[in-house]
Amino acid sequence: MNKFKMSLFLVFVLLSAVIVSACSNGEETTKSGDEEVELRFIVNNDIPELVEQVEQFEAENENIKVNIETIPLDQFFEKVETMIAGNRAPDLLYTPVLATKRYANLDLLLDLAPNLSEDEKKDFLPSTMVSVQNGEKIYGLPHFTDEISLFYNKDLFEKAGVEVPPSLDNTWNWEEFLNAAEKVKEANGLKYGVSTGNDVSQFLPFLYQNNGSVLNQDQTAAGINTPASIEAIEWFKTWFDRGLASKEAFIGSEKADELFKQGKLPMIITFSGLINTFNNDIKDFEFGATYLPKQEVTATKLGGSNIVAFKNTKHSEAVVKLMKYLTSTEKMSEFSAARGVIPTRASAQEAVDYGSIAEDMKIIIDEVNNVPTFAVADFSIPEYLGYKAVLTSELQSVILGEKSPEEAAKEMERQINTSVLKK
Repeated sequence: MNKFKMSLFLVFVLLSAVIVSACSNGEETTKSGDEEVELRFIVNNDIPELVEQVEQFEAENENIKVNIETIPLDQFFEKVETMIAGNRAPDLLYTPVLATKRYANLDLLLDLAPNLSEDEKKDFLPSTMVSVQNGEKIYGLPHFTDEISLFYNKDLFEKAGVEVPPSLDNTWNWEEFLNAAEKVKEANGLKYGVSTGNDVSQFLPFLYQNNGSVLNQDQTAAGINTPASIEAIEWFKTWFDRGLASKEAFIGSEKADELFKQGKLPMIITFSGLINTFNNDIKDFEFGATYLPKQEVTATKLGGSNIVAFKNTKHSEAVVKLMKYLTSTEKMSEFSAARGVIPTRASAQEAVDYGSIAEDMKIIIDEVNNVPTFAVADFSIPEYLGYKAVLTSELQSVILGEKSPEEAAKEMERQINTSVLKK
C-alpha cells in the first residue's frame, strides 16, 4: 500500500516526461500478417487459465509469440510504472480495473474503439465499460468482473424458518436484513448473525445503497462527509452494537470466511470469487448466494480486471488480435467458469456453464448487471487504494467506539482531500 502511494507521488513526473517518447514510438507500428511477432504481456499474479488460453492463441497464430511476465499484485503497480518511466512499457497489461484510468489519463494506452464493431461494443456490460471508456475512446477490454456478495448457510436458515429474498426486486431492506440475521442467530444459538471480513470494500455496497459515495460526482474532492454517507456508517455500526457481527473479523484478528465454512456464521458478506473455495471446502452443510439488501437503490461493489495495450507497441495488429481472442464469447465464458467469476459480455454470460454453482452465479450476475454507474465510477480509479486505507482506519475507529460516525466522516474527508487527492 505504501509502495503504491509512493509510486503515485514520485513516478508521476517521470511518467509525464516519457509520454512524448511513448507517443512517438506508437507511430512505429507494424502489420503482423505472416511476420514473426513477439509480444510482452504482463499479468498480476499467477493465472493458469489465462496462460493456457494464451498458449492456445499461439498455437492458432504460429507467427505470434507471447511472453507472459508475472508480477505479484503487491509489487505490480510500482514495477509497471518503473517500466513506463524507463520507456520499457510492455505491449499488453492485465490490470485491476482501478489502474486503467490512470494510464489512460496519461495518454499511454491504445484506443481500441476503431477495432471494435458496434455489436462488440454493445455486448460489453455498461457497468464494466466505466473503467475503460472515455467518450468515444476505449482504452481496454474488460476481461472479467466480480462483486461483493452475500452467502448464507441454508441449514441454519431452514432451522430458523427464515426465507431468503426471491428476487432482486424483492430483496430485504436494511431493517429486514438485520432482523433476519438476528433471528437466525438466536434460533441456532450462535455468537453472530452476519459478518464481513476486514476489507473495507465489503462496506461499500451499503454506502452506495444509500446513495452515498466516497468522492463527489466529478471526483475532485471527498464526498463521504454527507448525510447519506454518515447514515450508512451509522447503520453499519449497529451490526456490532447489536452483537450481530464480529468486531474481530472486521479489524482482522478473526477470519469470517473460516467461521462461515465451520458453520458458525449464518451469513457472510465477502468477495464473490470465494464461491469456488466455499464449494470445495464446505462439506457439512449446504450454502448458497442470495441478494444483498437494498435501501435507496440496489448496489454492490465490483472488481475484476481489464486487458489494456500501450500505444507505443510496435505490433498493434497482433495486440488487438490477442485482446479480442481472450475476450471472445467462447474464451471469456471458459475462463469465467473455471475461475468462478463473471463475464463482462452479455453473450458470454449466456454461454457460460458454471456447473454446480450455476444457480448461485445467476444471483450474483443479476446483482452485477444492476449496479448504478455512480457506484462503479467511485472506485474505478487509482485513488481507490489511497482512500481505501483512510476508510479502513476510520471505520475501525467507529466500530471500536473510538469515534462517532460524524467524527470519522469528517476525518475521512480531510485525509482524502489532503493526502489522497492532494487538495
